[in-house]
Formats: sequence, structure tokens, C-alpha cells
Amino acid sequence: MILLADFGNTRVKVAVKDGVSLNEIYCGPAMLGNLKDAVNGMAVDGGMWCAVRPLENEIELWMRSMGLVPFRWDTPMPLQNGYSTPQTLGMDRLAAAVGAWSMNPGRNLLIIDAGTAITYDLVTSDGVYLGGNIAPGIEMRLKALHDYTGSLPLVQAHGDTPWLGSDTATAIRSGVVTGVRNEIKGYIHDAGQRYESVLVFLTGGDAEYFDLIDKSANFVAHNLVIRGLSCIVDYNENKI
Repeated sequence: MILLADFGNTRVKVAVKDGVSLNEIYCGPAMLGNLKDAVNGMAVDGGMWCAVRPLENEIELWMRSMGLVPFRWDTPMPLQNGYSTPQTLGMDRLAAAVGAWSMNPGRNLLIIDAGTAITYDLVTSDGVYLGGNIAPGIEMRLKALHDYTGSLPLVQAHGDTPWLGSDTATAIRSGVVTGVRNEIKGYIHDAGQRYESVLVFLTGGDAEYFDLIDKSANFVAHNLVIRGLSCIVDYNENKI
């Protein structure tokens, strides 16, 4: 059984793979006690993790003790990395791209990850990860409106989002959510203008705000990074 972990900005997702079965076992704060509880009694034999920032030393040591290795820019994988500075690329973005490719190889892919930040990444039909863009996520935009103005309140993301706000709270929430929605539609449109038959994957913690609204997304996949890590582990095992 292998262990796979996706450390994001606000939480970690952990899954185990036993043969072909891939099952999420934990999603929450990256705390060593929680992680140990999640895998308690499981016979873990290796795996992989990726992280958007350096891990706490005790967590990294614990994972390495079970044979896990980090996904790095120079880890062999089934995509060609066309990023000009691969050492600076977020490994979660690349793992999500591999996850999408594993589901639909041979197609042009746009991967939209709506989390703390929103990332837009493109994979071409010949298996080249070209790169992408990074924008602030919903919570970051809401917090920025509060932090950088004198009187706007901090509004929660959940709530009514009318086309036009009828009070300050709905004006802020609708402005942010509608703005992100239109941003996503714009990227989907632009990708379709530049590449033929683009498949769109929507993932991330804030995907819930858009999967039922914007039907342009062909796939809503909440564990693309985990799926990508699993594919990368399999790819490296098959090379030995």
C-alpha cells in the first residue's frame, strides 16, 4: 500500500493506493498527530508527496521513514515539462496536470485549480506541459478588499451572489465570485481559440462555487493532484 499526500496552502489531502484502488483517508490541517491517526494500522510501503511550501521537519521525517519521497521538478514523469524555470514551478500544478493527462491522454487540456490561489495550466495533445497563470483565489480577494480599504467589511464566501448586490455584503461577494466566474470563462474561451478541442478540468477547494454554474468545465475532479502523484509513482516503478 502506498501513501500519497498533497500539501496545499491551507490543508493536506492524503490518500492510499492498494493495487488500483485509490482512497482518500484524510483532508484537514497538516498536523503530525492527525496524519499518524489517519494511517494508523495501515501497512504503508512508500509513496510520494508534493507541497506548495517547505514541510515541518517532523512531518517530512515521518513520511520519509515510511519510504515516501517528494515530487520534485526533476522527478521522471509522463509529461514533458516546457516551463522555462522548472525549479520554481509549484509541484501541485504539475501533479494536477499529470492527473488530468492520465485521464485523457492525447488531448489538449486546460487545468483550473480553484484554491487559495487560482491556477490555469495547459497541456498540449503531444504531452507537453506549457505552463500557466496564477491569480488570487476567492478568499484572498475578499480579504484584500477588507485589508486594503478603509470601510469594507470582511465578507464570507458562502452566501447569496445576485447579479447585482443589494447591500454591501452581496455587492462584495457577488463582485468577487462573479469576477472569478467570468475569469474562468475567459480562460476557457481563450484556450479554445488557441488550441483545438480543449478539455477543461476544474479542481480545488473552491471548485464548488463553479462546477454547477459554469458548464464549460468538462470534468470536475477534486483529487487531480493525488491522481497525478499516483500516476507518477506508477510511471517510475515501470521504468525500473
